[in-house]
Amino acid sequence: MELKHLTTFLAVARHLSFTRAAQELGYVQSSVTAQIKALEKDLGSRLFERLGRHVTLTDAGRELRGHARRMLTYADEARDAVRGAGDPAQVRGTLRIAAPETLCAYRLPPVLRALQDRFPLLRVVFGPDSRTTLLTSLREGTLDAGFLLEESVSDPVALAERLTDEPMVLAAHPGHPLACRARVRTADLAAQTLLLMDHTCAQRELMDRELRSAGIRPAVMEFLSVEALKRCAAAGLGVALLPAVAVADETARGEVAVLPWTYRPALGVHLVRHKDRRPTTVLTALAGIARELWSPDER
Repeated sequence: MELKHLTTFLAVARHLSFTRAAQELGYVQSSVTAQIKALEKDLGSRLFERLGRHVTLTDAGRELRGHARRMLTYADEARDAVRGAGDPAQVRGTLRIAAPETLCAYRLPPVLRALQDRFPLLRVVFGPDSRTTLLTSLREGTLDAGFLLEESVSDPVALAERLTDEPMVLAAHPGHPLACRARVRTADLAAQTLLLMDHTCAQRELMDRELRSAGIRPAVMEFLSVEALKRCAAAGLGVALLPAVAVADETARGEVAVLPWTYRPALGVHLVRHKDRRPTTVLTALAGIARELWSPDER
């Protein structure tokens, strides 16, 4: 089997279209068809079924998909190890990472900039993902590593390293009645409207547990976006639970006030990778840069 053929196979499997795979790879469609036929001949099995205008994976194709991803990953690791052994500036390839919105916006940009400075030829594919999607992508081999904002990470395929803590705060409009208090207890939130992220976020799980402990059930407005949540807090719609880093600029500008909450929760920022994958030169560097930039002395 040729690695080029496996790359083409995964493109067709991803799009379920020979035409779109050819467009992605920059091939003519006949070249994609020829590569798939050559791979099917090597394996002695059909990988795709053509049902009219539709393309589907056969059982053999579905079985090959995971193996193909791992084989291409191992090939990338081998190239990385050989090139990185000499000069990091010569390391090529693609690093695929993901993280929740908060980390994408407020924690990772300087880390990724430092990584690019160290590995200028490296291509970084980076974007926001939920916990569930990130771990699924890690499991399937479509992601090299991820960052999660969690109390802890427990997954059978993931190795997680807690790199730093992220304090959580309550934020509200500066004119909010609780903003002038010397201290705010969780019980004081009983009559307030809370602005919270949806149930898939660790910060929501943390807050729900604290509310149960205090024996209160305030009104809740639910959000999918940190930015929308912040804007609603600044507009006086309620009290928001947010990572401190996400609201630092708004606090400095006087758009919101951080309440003197007596409860001081924090989540961990975890770097996660597949337990069966050897840490590459690039992943080792990524972890080191993040530790350095997120150390207490740098914050």
